[in-house]
Amino acid sequence: MDNLSSADLDASSKSPLFIGIAAVIIAVIGFSLGWLGFSKANDLEARIAEISGAAESLSKLESTVYDNSEMLRKAAGKIASIESNLGTVTTAIEKDVADVKRNMRSLAMQAGTALKKAEALEKEGVQVAASPVPSLSAQTRKGDTSSASSAISHTIAAGDTYGKLSTKYKVGVNALLDANPGVDPRRLRIGQKIIVPSAQ
Repeated sequence: MDNLSSADLDASSKSPLFIGIAAVIIAVIGFSLGWLGFSKANDLEARIAEISGAAESLSKLESTVYDNSEMLRKAAGKIASIESNLGTVTTAIEKDVADVKRNMRSLAMQAGTALKKAEALEKEGVQVAASPVPSLSAQTRKGDTSSASSAISHTIAAGDTYGKLSTKYKVGVNALLDANPGVDPRRLRIGQKIIVPSAQ
């Protein structure tokens, strides 16, 4: 072995076996490097996808925050508008209340003045309070006693109306109404008694 020359080494290095082994080693190294590169490329691609997804999520979050900020800004504007309107309404109500109080004070003063004038006139012997005017029903009650004495009582039967009774007793409907001021002619009840005045 020690006596091998360089020519022998060159010859052995050129043998097919050596070339095959070298090719296998190179192929294994190349495959390993290729697999390592492929694995690294996959990892890098996955990382890029994660970063891209995170960037998209961040963009959506930013859009949501912007939308919420816009909604809050609009809500704040509406609240400010409502507060302004409430202030205007409150001012108007306070003004109306002040006007009512002022009018009430004025009316009270006028009533007091009128009362003092009435008292002064009564002291002078002037009659201030007007006598009440008798009502129409009172006048009817105090009217002609002869017509009242000749009136008759009628008991309402089925189908009776003031119109039919007016024809039956030959009296006007208005006379029936005047003689029965507390009776509703639209709600006559069977068995109800009404006054029928004498025919004029």
